[in-house]
Amino acid sequence: MYLKEPIYLNGSGRKRRISPLRQIANLLFVSLIIGVNYMVFFHDAEVPPAPITDRPTDSEFNPADSLQPTQVPENSVDPDQPSNSPEETTVARSFDGRLKRGDTVFAALAAEGIRETSIAPVLASMKDVFDFRKAQVGHRFRGKMNDNGQILTFEFQTSELDIYHTELVDNSYAAVKKNIPVDRRSVALGCTIGSSLYASLTRCGESPELGARLTELFAFDVDFFQEIRRGDVVRVLIEKVYVNGRFLNYGKVLAAQYDGKFGSHSAYLYRTKNGHQAYYTDSGRALRKEFLKTPLKYTRISSGYTHRRFHPTLHRWKKHLAIDYAAPTNTPVQAVASGTVKHVGLKGASGNLVVIEHPGGYTSYYAHLNKFGRIEPGDSVGQRTVIGYVGKTGRATGPHLHFALKSGRRWVNPLKVKYTTASPIHAGERGQFEGAILPYKQALKKARVLGLAERQG
Repeated sequence: MYLKEPIYLNGSGRKRRISPLRQIANLLFVSLIIGVNYMVFFHDAEVPPAPITDRPTDSEFNPADSLQPTQVPENSVDPDQPSNSPEETTVARSFDGRLKRGDTVFAALAAEGIRETSIAPVLASMKDVFDFRKAQVGHRFRGKMNDNGQILTFEFQTSELDIYHTELVDNSYAAVKKNIPVDRRSVALGCTIGSSLYASLTRCGESPELGARLTELFAFDVDFFQEIRRGDVVRVLIEKVYVNGRFLNYGKVLAAQYDGKFGSHSAYLYRTKNGHQAYYTDSGRALRKEFLKTPLKYTRISSGYTHRRFHPTLHRWKKHLAIDYAAPTNTPVQAVASGTVKHVGLKGASGNLVVIEHPGGYTSYYAHLNKFGRIEPGDSVGQRTVIGYVGKTGRATGPHLHFALKSGRRWVNPLKVKYTTASPIHAGERGQFEGAILPYKQALKKARVLGLAERQG
């Protein structure tokens, strides 16, 4: 078909005029075509459901919601906030160690990889329960931390019974000294003496510490380095301290009895009516005397008191008006009685010398010391105060203590002086005293005594 008139595709040509009736007809035709297409393609198709999403649609988002605090369920833990107690926080790691030579507690914790900002508040919280300046080599520490490097719990232990604990509670640390339950048992035991008190007690299943306790207890009456003999018998009623069923140490010696070739000696712990607690014999005499029998422990007499001795360095016969106690270097030396220090220093052949004046006109001399205790001339010292340490200064061939005693201007034998004792039990209190020590006497009598051929533990 040929068109009689051209069709213009742009505005450059002449426009064709369309009548209003024709425009209406075209509109109806287009509407009919749209209706037919809808019926063919869309009328029977399912409409898929809207997708489900956890996120709100743009129309559901309220900008004010982002400004509201997050609600944390009661049983949940906000990982960005510290928990109220260590049990509610996940423990990331634990640490455990001991102080080494040259360590401070702060440095030891830093060596564990713990931040300084985490260490400082922990140690500061414990200042009222423990002074960390007193921390020593071997003291133990342990604790737990969270993921953020914050210490949740920390413990510092100086002994089985001394444990200091702090933990994070409500964003701050609370420190206490732990109360360790102990079990104290009164135990009666007996042992036959062989070569020495210490070796015999070890054979009978006890530690050398018990030997030291007995040596100190009978220090006024028995020289356990010279006056004991094979076959002597010692009986003891003593407290033993246990922690978690394990023996920790000895408590008080409640009573003791020593039966030997040189006599029998007893000791009973008793508190008088005026509240004074001390040891007395079964007759009520106080054990404590004005002077100790010996000025040091763990020793033997190498040279006794004599008017004629061949001198080992001068190689001639000479008086030896003193007692020489052979002992390892730096063995502690004790003042045999309370008094006033008159001399501390070097003194010719005596080497390092300490001189102490005592009430009653006595003066004691301690020579050849390796070093001195914390004393100066003019100081008042008590009985058993450590005044120096065994050495071999001056004219000495080996480490020993040269101990001498003067009464007025006269040298006397320290082992033979009859010293005065403390006050005995008052006559009016004698009945109460005898009733109090009766259970102790019965316990000692029933104690099983191990013989020389027997061994315990």
